[in-house]
Amino acid sequence: MNTKPNIIIFNVDQWRGDVLGHLGNSAAETPNLDNIIKQDAA
Repeated sequence: MNTKPNIIIFNVDQWRGDVLGHLGNSAAETPNLDNIIKQDAA
């Protein structure tokens, strides 16, 4: 049985890469994105 993967694409045009919480920015509160990163999904 072949199943297709679930894919979500985030295309945010107003964020720089260094403003995300998982990259160490303590001022950024991005809990949902941080959880996705912790699951090795990005």
